Amino acid sequence: MSVPKISVVIPTYNVESYIAETLDSLLDQPVPLHEIILINDGSTDGTLAVIEAGFGHRPEVKVVTQDNQGVGAARRNGLALASGDYVFFCDPDDVVSPELFSTLVEQVQANAPLELFYFSKRSYTEVDGKKQLLRRNTAASREGWFDAGRDLLEDLILSGKYHAATWQYIFKRSVCERFAVRLEGRAHEDHVFSMNIYLHSQATFATAADFYFQRVRSGSLTQSHKDVEYVLGSYAAYRDTLAALKKHIGSFNAGRDVALKFMERNVDALITKCIKYSVPLPAQISSMTRQDSRDCGVVVHPRWTLLFPRIAHGTRKLRFNLKQLRRSRKGSFQG
Repeated sequence: MSVPKISVVIPTYNVESYIAETLDSLLDQPVPLHEIILINDGSTDGTLAVIEAGFGHRPEVKVVTQDNQGVGAARRNGLALASGDYVFFCDPDDVVSPELFSTLVEQVQANAPLELFYFSKRSYTEVDGKKQLLRRNTAASREGWFDAGRDLLEDLILSGKYHAATWQYIFKRSVCERFAVRLEGRAHEDHVFSMNIYLHSQATFATAADFYFQRVRSGSLTQSHKDVEYVLGSYAAYRDTLAALKKHIGSFNAGRDVALKFMERNVDALITKCIKYSVPLPAQISSMTRQDSRDCGVVVHPRWTLLFPRIAHGTRKLRFNLKQLRRSRKGSFQG
């Protein structure tokens, strides 16, 4: 069986210190890649120069420069250019395992219709030039084949391991074409996109192997301070993602539990963000949460956070403020 064509899409912006390591990890593979599409999203540092100097001679490395439009638009534009059988989104400051693509090919050759390949990731930081691994995010409660992406999705949500990141899986490009799964080119676009990839993919394989390594650094999008617009945007993305999930709730073995777990985790995360970044809780969250619960067949609500989100927010904010006060007092005593 021939080796499938793999397209890698990388949105890049001001990563001159990291992009070479990312590209080296992608190219240092026993399986040749069909293409690496770098969308240079208006970088103002030496990112483009690093790419051209170190990788301009590689025929599979393709660079497209655009005015700064944000990571969502960069991913969207890169996906539109991809021509491989499979597509993988990689962030420009992360690295991948040398076994990532060879394992994908092994599974494709074992089961040609494979549409979704899911793997585990590790976060890491660098101290004095040495990598230190941080928390682990396992792939699922079990490894192996799933009949469909929604079966893996159910496993991940119920086990508390679901993550909307587009870099934790490789998907067959035809899934997007068959079901019109698109990136909208806005902030948090990965939430709805990933949900639809899981819901519409058929033959799926999951491994607990750590194939993706996410760099934790100050100044990156995931680590930078968030404002009101960003936090409310994440709430809007959650609403859109839940709407996609609700359309398929009857196809899960435990649809009610899946909906509850998904809602609880996202509302809980929203409350945490609002407290952390001093952003008001969305005004309609209580009524919307109750309506969402009814839509998913929940009559008697067992979840405190979903039943009284404003009370949960107030209680947690009080604990947060008390903790901050204790820390400040401890610091003043030590001083």
